[in-house]
Amino acid sequence: MAACHFSVTAMLGGIVAPADAAAQQADPPVTPAPWPEELLIESGSLIAITINGVPLQLEVSAEAFGPPVINPGVAERLRLVPQFRREWRFGPVSVTGQGAPVLADFGQGPVSVPLAWANRTASATADGVIGIHHLPYARVTIALAPPVLGESVQRFPLMRAGGTGNTRLGTEVTVGKKRLMMIFVPERAENLITAPTANFIATHQDGGFEPDTDGMAELDFAVERPTRMMRIAAPIMLGDLAVERFAVRVEDYGDPKRVGEIGANDPRFDKDQILVSARKGRGKPDLLTRIGRDQIAQCSRITYDLALSEIRLSCGPAPE
Repeated sequence: MAACHFSVTAMLGGIVAPADAAAQQADPPVTPAPWPEELLIESGSLIAITINGVPLQLEVSAEAFGPPVINPGVAERLRLVPQFRREWRFGPVSVTGQGAPVLADFGQGPVSVPLAWANRTASATADGVIGIHHLPYARVTIALAPPVLGESVQRFPLMRAGGTGNTRLGTEVTVGKKRLMMIFVPERAENLITAPTANFIATHQDGGFEPDTDGMAELDFAVERPTRMMRIAAPIMLGDLAVERFAVRVEDYGDPKRVGEIGANDPRFDKDQILVSARKGRGKPDLLTRIGRDQIAQCSRITYDLALSEIRLSCGPAPE
């Protein structure tokens, strides 16, 4: 049977006014714009997200692992009901928190994701922090600096570590008989490792602490932990990058007693000397090394290709 179409007419003084023909035509359906394949993150840029119907802005962090973390005031505003406990440990400092599944919408419709919060601020510039592994894009690119002439692209296998609850994104290099997970962290300046990893690297790559290099590393939730700078005589090669200096968290997990000190005119760091180290490789590393922006100062961008499981680093020539 043919479909019947009804129109509403206006009655004026017994005269039927003809309906506007244009009004009878239904508006054509709006075709949503295709979802972009790539997200470009400029310095200081935030990502818009709707959680349980409330619009928020989150800071994207290459260092962030596990579920997104929001500030405590945001959790109160969302009236979230805790369904699981969460803890973050930084050596002797422990931050306890809570979490719950929420409906998160990046622009493609709501999906269920776990969300965590504590009584400490997660981000000073946004409503919270989210890791790259939670973003619904085929590629996520972090712009570090304007590109320069003569850049080349280095490619690294993208590795996921930590399981579903503590997912991290990085790549791996071999040191001794271990595979060290290396995570690019342009949010911090220095390469950062724990004391056990420092013991392991120092005894395999002949390293020591540089004098007068006491410092402080700021970790998640603005937790601060003391560091010292370690230098190694045999750099770890990460593609074309020679990684040779690390800020070591000296009071968190064990004692970096196998690192030792670098003396004045230390022959290990004389390029004209060829030395064979007598040190026996020791230490139980946590297999995690954070690569800071000083290490990649000549690079203009990092691309996490989640579809191809590849990290691409676009860098200019190394400074002489």
